[in-house]
Amino acid sequence: MIKFDGSREAYGDFYGRRLKAFGHDFYSHINVQTLHKQLEIYQQYYPELIIERLAAAEALHQDPDFLLYEDLASFVDNYRRRINQRKHGCTIFAIHEGDKTFVGRNYDWLPQARNFFERYDLNFPNSNRYFAFSDESVYRRHTGKKTRKIYAEDAINEHGLYIGLTYSHINQWTYGLSPSHFILYIAEHCNTTRQALNAFAKIPCAIPKNFLIADAKGNIAIVEHAAKDYDVIKANQSGVLIQTNHCLSPTLQPLDQVLNDDPRHDTFVRYAEAQYLIAQQMPGFQFTDIWRILRQSNYIYNSETIWSLALELSEQRFNIYYDTAEGQKQAKFKF
Repeated sequence: MIKFDGSREAYGDFYGRRLKAFGHDFYSHINVQTLHKQLEIYQQYYPELIIERLAAAEALHQDPDFLLYEDLASFVDNYRRRINQRKHGCTIFAIHEGDKTFVGRNYDWLPQARNFFERYDLNFPNSNRYFAFSDESVYRRHTGKKTRKIYAEDAINEHGLYIGLTYSHINQWTYGLSPSHFILYIAEHCNTTRQALNAFAKIPCAIPKNFLIADAKGNIAIVEHAAKDYDVIKANQSGVLIQTNHCLSPTLQPLDQVLNDDPRHDTFVRYAEAQYLIAQQMPGFQFTDIWRILRQSNYIYNSETIWSLALELSEQRFNIYYDTAEGQKQAKFKF
């Protein structure tokens, strides 16, 4: 686990030196128009990341525009050109019962990434302390051996606010924060689900993703983001929300390309299995029931599961399971 407590400038220096140490392949070109549009957005909503990248560029003795473009802008151009599209198959669920809020998450991606994925414990001045979980920017033609770049798929902060994402099959884009940066922003700046939803209302997200948000008071919601639009799904009386990789929102379903991308996609099966297994544990859901759903399932848990999270937000009981192909390992973490 990487633990950091210090200034943005110091973290940028650490970040740059870490990339260099692992022989990261840095960009050597920029799209000036995209960079300028993106910098305007980041300067308005998340200037802390600009500070970090400038410090990293200084540590690397690199033209700062190259790193700014690589980290804060290139994903827009890559998505627009459909480069390195990630076909995630992840499952997240949240349950609010009584005075407790549970979250379960299986992150399914390239099995190679289990050799590189990282846990971060980050604490910056004037921000919430939080844990973030990253596949280190692994993609199918680049299995992490030349990069250690944080791409947060989940985060949970000291106030018990959780946010995690799953892949969306909507083919739209706009200028805005990357989904991973959105997760970091929420973790650093928000204490509750309501505050997180307010952030989505004002800050643009460049790439479609599904976000599940839950807080210690039991407020849970899903944001299905289509880049140019989004919709919010709230829990019904069951107190259960599940997000896999297809749209739940009737408004966004016409944009969903999941069956065009893969007619045999298991997103619907994973959703149904999670729904069934959760119902089997209700009422009286307990922390240990999360493990049963994540690990004793046939589709939610599979050969591409890299890490799993079992969280109880109200009492801050946090477990992570990892190295699943080589035999399950478990670690507890806390603030």
